[in-house]
Amino acid sequence: MSDYEATAYLSLEKLKEKHLLEFQQFSDNITKEMRKKMKFSKDLIELRDKEAKLVKMKRYEEAEKIKMKADLLEQFERNKMEGEIQAVKEKKESKLRHKQQLALAALLKRIQRDRNEQLKHRQIDSQRLIQRNKNILNDLINKQNQETKRTLEMLKKTLASTKKDQGEGKKN
Repeated sequence: MSDYEATAYLSLEKLKEKHLLEFQQFSDNITKEMRKKMKFSKDLIELRDKEAKLVKMKRYEEAEKIKMKADLLEQFERNKMEGEIQAVKEKKESKLRHKQQLALAALLKRIQRDRNEQLKHRQIDSQRLIQRNKNILNDLINKQNQETKRTLEMLKKTLASTKKDQGEGKKN
């Protein structure tokens, strides 16, 4: 039973480690995937183009103003996208955690079922051993009773014959 418990504990630990590793990889992959899909708005792209054209025309003050607007818009869009990425990431992570919890619950259920099965087999084996010992004990008691009966019969015969011999000896 202790071997089984140790094996069950080891299985649980392996599953937990696997889930942790799987979760970390999943989280990293989602973040990378979502960042690849990040696209800036048409307005921001147009502002950056306008800024580049103004710089080429050497209209630096206007380019600086456009750049500031574009930087603010870019920061706003980045924050918005990061929020969306975080929301999607949390949702997918939640689904993964739920799936992992179901797998863990299934393993625990299987371990409990196997534990109960082992206990049942152990109890059946114990009952068999107990019955076997009772049968052996009954056989020994029966043999002893039979031997006692034979011994008593032999003693009675021996005593009866010695009494006869003694009775005949007195008559003579």
